Amino acid sequence: MSSRRFFSIGTPILNSIKVAQMVSLKPTQSIPDVKTFLTIIGRGCHELADTYENNWENLVSWDSRMLKEKGVSVQQRKYILVTVRENEEWSRDKRNKKGKKSFFGGERHRKENIAKYQAEQRNK
Repeated sequence: MSSRRFFSIGTPILNSIKVAQMVSLKPTQSIPDVKTFLTIIGRGCHELADTYENNWENLVSWDSRMLKEKGVSVQQRKYILVTVRENEEWSRDKRNKKGKKSFFGGERHRKENIAKYQAEQRNK
Protein backbone atom coordinates (compact mmCIF):
# COMPACT_ATOMS: atom_id res chain seq x y z
CA MET A 1 0.00 0.00 0.00
CA SER A 2 2.76 2.42 0.87
CA SER A 3 4.65 1.74 -2.38
CA ARG A 4 1.53 2.53 -4.41
CA ARG A 5 1.09 5.76 -2.52
CA PHE A 6 4.73 6.66 -3.14
CA PHE A 7 4.31 6.30 -6.88
CA SER A 8 1.07 8.24 -7.01
CA ILE A 9 2.71 11.12 -5.15
CA GLY A 10 6.00 10.84 -7.01
CA THR A 11 4.58 10.84 -10.53
CA PRO A 12 3.79 14.59 -10.67
CA ILE A 13 7.24 15.30 -9.31
CA LEU A 14 8.87 13.14 -11.99
CA ASN A 15 6.80 14.82 -14.70
CA SER A 16 7.86 18.28 -13.51
CA ILE A 17 11.52 17.19 -13.63
CA LYS A 18 11.11 15.92 -17.21
CA VAL A 19 9.54 19.21 -18.30
CA ALA A 20 12.36 21.19 -16.69
CA GLN A 21 14.99 19.11 -18.49
CA MET A 22 13.41 19.46 -21.94
CA VAL A 23 15.06 21.79 -24.38
CA SER A 24 12.46 24.11 -25.78
CA LEU A 25 12.32 25.37 -29.32
CA LYS A 26 13.46 28.93 -29.74
CA PRO A 27 13.02 31.34 -32.62
CA THR A 28 15.90 31.59 -35.06
CA GLN A 29 16.62 33.82 -38.04
CA SER A 30 15.17 31.28 -40.45
CA ILE A 31 12.16 30.48 -38.21
CA PRO A 32 11.24 33.72 -36.38
CA ASP A 33 7.71 32.76 -35.30
CA VAL A 34 5.30 29.86 -34.87
CA LYS A 35 3.45 30.56 -38.13
CA THR A 36 6.70 30.17 -40.09
CA PHE A 37 7.49 26.93 -38.25
CA LEU A 38 4.05 25.50 -39.03
CA THR A 39 4.38 26.58 -42.68
CA ILE A 40 7.78 24.89 -43.00
CA ILE A 41 6.64 21.56 -41.55
CA GLY A 42 3.78 21.51 -44.07
CA ARG A 43 0.65 19.32 -44.23
CA GLY A 44 -1.61 22.35 -43.88
CA CYS A 45 -0.41 23.10 -40.36
CA HIS A 46 -0.01 26.81 -41.17
CA GLU A 47 -3.78 27.11 -40.75
CA LEU A 48 -3.33 26.41 -37.02
CA ALA A 49 -1.13 29.46 -36.36
CA ASP A 50 -4.10 31.29 -34.82
CA THR A 51 -4.75 28.30 -32.55
CA TYR A 52 -1.24 28.63 -31.09
CA GLU A 53 -1.63 32.43 -30.83
CA ASN A 54 1.83 32.68 -32.45
CA ASN A 55 3.40 31.83 -29.07
CA TRP A 56 6.42 29.49 -28.77
CA GLU A 57 5.46 28.46 -25.23
CA ASN A 58 2.10 27.20 -26.48
CA LEU A 59 3.77 25.23 -29.27
CA VAL A 60 6.17 23.51 -26.87
CA SER A 61 4.00 23.01 -23.79
CA TRP A 62 0.60 22.05 -25.20
CA ASP A 63 -0.12 18.33 -25.25
CA SER A 64 -2.56 16.28 -27.32
CA ARG A 65 -5.49 16.89 -24.96
CA MET A 66 -5.08 20.65 -25.16
CA LEU A 67 -4.93 20.53 -28.95
CA LYS A 68 -8.04 18.32 -29.01
CA GLU A 69 -9.89 20.93 -26.95
CA LYS A 70 -8.82 23.55 -29.49
CA GLY A 71 -10.33 21.45 -32.30
CA VAL A 72 -7.17 20.22 -34.07
CA SER A 73 -7.59 17.01 -36.08
CA VAL A 74 -5.90 13.82 -34.89
CA GLN A 75 -3.45 13.60 -37.81
CA GLN A 76 -2.30 17.19 -37.42
CA ARG A 77 -2.00 16.83 -33.63
CA LYS A 78 0.24 13.80 -33.97
CA TYR A 79 2.30 15.33 -36.75
CA ILE A 80 2.91 18.62 -34.92
CA LEU A 81 3.76 16.94 -31.60
CA VAL A 82 6.18 14.50 -33.26
CA THR A 83 7.84 17.28 -35.26
CA VAL A 84 8.26 19.50 -32.19
CA ARG A 85 9.71 16.58 -30.20
CA GLU A 86 12.14 15.69 -33.03
CA ASN A 87 13.33 19.29 -33.24
CA GLU A 88 13.87 19.42 -29.48
CA GLU A 89 15.90 16.19 -29.61
CA TRP A 90 17.88 17.47 -32.60
CA SER A 91 18.77 20.70 -30.79
CA ARG A 92 19.76 18.70 -27.69
CA ASP A 93 21.96 16.38 -29.78
CA LYS A 94 23.47 19.36 -31.57
CA ARG A 95 24.78 20.69 -28.24
CA ASN A 96 26.57 17.39 -27.46
CA LYS A 97 29.74 17.60 -29.48
CA LYS A 98 31.57 14.56 -30.72
CA GLY A 99 34.88 13.66 -29.11
CA LYS A 100 38.11 14.32 -30.94
CA LYS A 101 40.58 11.65 -31.86
CA SER A 102 43.91 11.80 -30.12
CA PHE A 103 47.29 12.01 -31.85
CA PHE A 104 47.39 8.21 -31.88
CA GLY A 105 44.00 7.76 -33.56
CA GLY A 106 40.67 6.47 -32.38
CA GLU A 107 39.93 4.31 -29.39
CA ARG A 108 39.94 0.96 -31.23
CA HIS A 109 43.37 1.33 -32.84
CA ARG A 110 45.14 3.43 -30.21
CA LYS A 111 47.25 0.58 -28.73
CA GLU A 112 48.51 -0.46 -32.17
CA ASN A 113 49.35 3.11 -33.14
CA ILE A 114 51.19 3.77 -29.87
CA ALA A 115 53.19 0.57 -30.33
CA LYS A 116 54.11 1.57 -33.91
CA TYR A 117 55.11 5.06 -32.77
CA GLN A 118 57.28 3.72 -29.94
CA ALA A 119 58.94 1.24 -32.33
CA GLU A 120 59.75 4.09 -34.73
CA GLN A 121 61.22 6.13 -31.88
CA ARG A 122 63.44 3.20 -30.82
CA ASN A 123 64.68 2.66 -34.37
CA LYS A 124 65.75 6.30 -34.79
